[in-house]
Amino acid sequence: MNQTTNHIASPALENLRSLLIIRSIALLGQIGVLCYVLYSSRTTEELWGMTASLVVLGLFTMLTFWRCSKSWPVSDGEFLAQLLIDVGAWTALMYFTGGANNPFISYYIVPLVVSAAVLPWRHTWLVAVASLLAYSLLLYFYRPFPLFTPHAHMGHGTNANVHILGMWFNFLFSAGLITYFVVRMAGQLRQQETRAVAQREDQLRNDQIMAVASLAAGTAHELGTPMATMTVLLDEMLADDTLSAQAREDCKLLQTQLQTCRSTLTELTRTAELKTTAESKPMPVDKFVEESIERWSVRRPTVSYQTVRLGEGSAPSIPYDPTLAQAFENLLNNAADAGSERVEVSVNWSSQHASITVRDWGTGISPDLLEDIGKPIIRASRAGLGIGLLLSHATVERYGGRVELRNAEDSGAIATLTLPIVDSSHD
Repeated sequence: MNQTTNHIASPALENLRSLLIIRSIALLGQIGVLCYVLYSSRTTEELWGMTASLVVLGLFTMLTFWRCSKSWPVSDGEFLAQLLIDVGAWTALMYFTGGANNPFISYYIVPLVVSAAVLPWRHTWLVAVASLLAYSLLLYFYRPFPLFTPHAHMGHGTNANVHILGMWFNFLFSAGLITYFVVRMAGQLRQQETRAVAQREDQLRNDQIMAVASLAAGTAHELGTPMATMTVLLDEMLADDTLSAQAREDCKLLQTQLQTCRSTLTELTRTAELKTTAESKPMPVDKFVEESIERWSVRRPTVSYQTVRLGEGSAPSIPYDPTLAQAFENLLNNAADAGSERVEVSVNWSSQHASITVRDWGTGISPDLLEDIGKPIIRASRAGLGIGLLLSHATVERYGGRVELRNAEDSGAIATLTLPIVDSSHD
């Protein structure tokens, strides 16, 4: 039920319905003309072609209305086919009702305008060519209609009068303007809408990041007191001569972990004081990877790692501040949380960018989660995968980089962090 409702509300389907309403109005106008001719002349001579065209187009319109009630997607190709059918059916109708003498010949501009507003420019040019060709043929090939061609010899064959030719040139001029300018304006509107959607997503993501940052700052402040208490207690326990050897080793391990936590909180506090990316400093990418992995391996001693250097020559520098290191370590943590016992880190670079690839052999990432990665959506999945990547994306994008994730062909996932190369000569 929800799927059908969402499909019915799609813009493409609404555009098709609008086209059908326009076509129905045009059909009613031609039916009115038919009724008027029947009433005034009281004869059905020369009306069979018009009647057949109206019946066929009316049946096709009803069939399309029925199609709109089904949960079938409307593609650009289908919409283009509908417009070309409009052009073809209208050409048949005009052929039996006086050709270019029929004042309703200007309806050809309608599918052209609709195409320019909805379809890509290539499709619009196709509709424009089809409409112009049909109009041109109707200048010379048509069946006289008593209401619009009372003197059949006028405007027929090669002796088209100036008024009919003027209408043709007006259509040619209007079709050219619409095809070029309306397509251009519609494209600009679509680009503007895309940018607005991206800005709204960025704003939502920034709001979430600010909320997380505020919570992290408050948590860092609150953790200071219990960590100081634990440090004092550990020092007192280590000063006790009666402490067993195993307990002493455990206390020393806890003391090391507490020192790591205190260093992390101190770094977090210092990082919060950075206001712009201009305060970052260049660092060789291989050194950045080496130092980050050394810090990370202390916290994840059960996971083995391997570093592969793919670039040639001396490693270029990338922008560095602690937030970038945290973004990279988030990728390492996600690899470890996926259940992989080993992680492979590859470092490569070109003249413009440096890339760091993290490969794991874990459970991989679900397709649904892959679609939402980097968006302002936090999912509680794969041991917390979501908020860490959200922060990583935001941090890396501040420096003009990007984070890409995909599943490996055999097993596991591959995360690639790409950063621009900076000049380290002024360091």
